[in-house]
Amino acid sequence: MNRENLLYLNLSVDEKDISLGFAKTWTDQFSENFKNVDVITLNRPTEITEHENINIYGISNSDKSSKLKKYIQIKNLIQKLTTITNYDLCFSHMSPLLLVLTRIYSKNRKTPRILWYTHPKPKEFSKRVILLLSLIFSDKVVTASNSSFPYKSKKVVITGHAIDYQLFHNERRDLLNKEFIILSRVSQSKNIELAIDCFLNSKFNNNSITIVGDSVTAQDKEYKKYLKEKYFHNDNVFFKGKVTHKSLPSILKNYSFHINATPFGFYDKSVLETLSAGLFNFYSNTDYNILFKEELTSFTNFKLNHSSLTEKLNLVYDLEEKNLLEIIKLGQKNVSNHSIKTIFNRVIATVVS
Repeated sequence: MNRENLLYLNLSVDEKDISLGFAKTWTDQFSENFKNVDVITLNRPTEITEHENINIYGISNSDKSSKLKKYIQIKNLIQKLTTITNYDLCFSHMSPLLLVLTRIYSKNRKTPRILWYTHPKPKEFSKRVILLLSLIFSDKVVTASNSSFPYKSKKVVITGHAIDYQLFHNERRDLLNKEFIILSRVSQSKNIELAIDCFLNSKFNNNSITIVGDSVTAQDKEYKKYLKEKYFHNDNVFFKGKVTHKSLPSILKNYSFHINATPFGFYDKSVLETLSAGLFNFYSNTDYNILFKEELTSFTNFKLNHSSLTEKLNLVYDLEEKNLLEIIKLGQKNVSNHSIKTIFNRVIATVVS
């Protein structure tokens, strides 16, 4: 495959977005491997860092126009770019809709199309239809784990998740404290309330737990408001809110434990990033078990209920520090297979094959 021109589709290129800020890492990786990278995004910040071979187009995050006008804007943009540039690859990161639109409006339908998607089946009927159409229109679908793409297809390739391993890597020689962090979008689907309650009912409850991340939808914002009101009088629960993706490594150095209570079907990169940073992880999704020896998952993996997580927390509380560090180092070593460069090569290999 030629590596001249890439069309990269995504939801956001805003580095300040804790959930989607990692798209910037993908952009940088593509720019090192393609002579020209054109980005179409649904959230283009007003201030953009200039790059010699990266061009960013799309909907400005300050654009208040109607959905119809935005749709027409994207349609015209796709037609314009695919008319003047012959792309060697179209890569859509978590944006089935943009991939479908490029298939409909692109002037060159022979361009290979790859969809990256790591999420359970959408609840809304319209989004399920769009996802199925993107599967039909894609040459390949790449996903992080066995459960992170909701439909079975021969097009689906499991590559692992892509993280900036070098950015997050922190060789932990000891546990500085017993402080906890939850790195997550604040949403009911993330079961943050369950995680906090179990922490407060465990032997760790004299320490603190900090939730880093923000809410996106109106429903998520109501949930965040509910959580802050529920734990308002508890001095051990903190809500840090939105931070930049770039600032996460320095923040994570202040914590020793991370809880991820998202169910099977999600494959949050927060587990991989916190493992890279040297944090001990508690997680409910069994897909992460591959990062540890089977006998060690009895300390890390919990079932999605209060008794299971509380039991795991108390079990780990009583472990000697040297045993905790051994588990951390093993997970950290295996997470190195999820570096952005490794995953990029696996993604490109799907096209070549």
